[in-house]
Amino acid sequence: MSNDRANGYSAFMPKLADAVRMYAPERWGQVDRFRTLWPTTYKFRAREQRVLAGVENHFHKALTLLSISENLLPALDGDEAELEEQGFTPANNARNLAAVLEGVITELYSVIDCTAEMLHIIYGPTTTRFRKSTRGLFKDVDKFTGSFPERLKILIRAADWYGELRNIRDELTHRDVGSCSTDNDTGLVRYFHSSFWNGERTEPIEDIFGWLRDKRDAVNVFIGTVFHELNSTIVAGSVTQMCGMTKGRMLMRLLDAAQPIDFHNGTCLSANWFEEEGEFRCPFADGCGAYQRKATLEQLQAAFPSG
Repeated sequence: MSNDRANGYSAFMPKLADAVRMYAPERWGQVDRFRTLWPTTYKFRAREQRVLAGVENHFHKALTLLSISENLLPALDGDEAELEEQGFTPANNARNLAAVLEGVITELYSVIDCTAEMLHIIYGPTTTRFRKSTRGLFKDVDKFTGSFPERLKILIRAADWYGELRNIRDELTHRDVGSCSTDNDTGLVRYFHSSFWNGERTEPIEDIFGWLRDKRDAVNVFIGTVFHELNSTIVAGSVTQMCGMTKGRMLMRLLDAAQPIDFHNGTCLSANWFEEEGEFRCPFADGCGAYQRKATLEQLQAAFPSG
């Protein structure tokens, strides 16, 4: 390889940050907390771990799609201009917007699906009449007997938003899709679907963005409450956590679930090697409580049994 080509190749090599902090419990919600600490109490198989990950990741996907849909709003003016100039428009921009909005709806329902399945994984074996069914959870909750928490029964009974979200999701998944347009008087985006028929005419959702934000907030409160309850079941124990990276090298700690989960929790699993290699020393070490409790040899062997 010539020097020119070698230099050109190196120009595209990624630069490593001096330090990347990944352990930030002050920013965790209830789902983040449970996703970190569950190994102290439960033994989830790989599929069950994917269900748990789905709660958070489908919610973040819904937020991403909602943000994209807001960015598409100005393009609706193009449909209007095309209609005025040509007397016809295929409304491609409105179609794009409707498709993204419907993606938000189905993703929010996926959050509920994954949450319902996690509840079944944990409480199903000890709760009678608890079927592995999302709509069954909301329909049959008053029939449950056994270990299912009363606080969650109250939450599910109060979820008056669920039926509407489920009905639209079912239409989008199993039947037709909808459309949207801007109300010239209010400037709001209406959403139409053939299932919104009252016997005489179709009744659209007059403000689909407001409707979606309400559903987003309701789903967020729902999963926050569910996982707050699940976090109350976590027993004392330790779990290995990645703190971050320094110049491409991983930094690890052993979290203690019995102690407050904050920046200082646990025991540093990386001090032994980065103290010997000054170039890779953790930049947060001096202000970190975990660093003051360096891992013993026994703790290191337990955390990294094959190391």
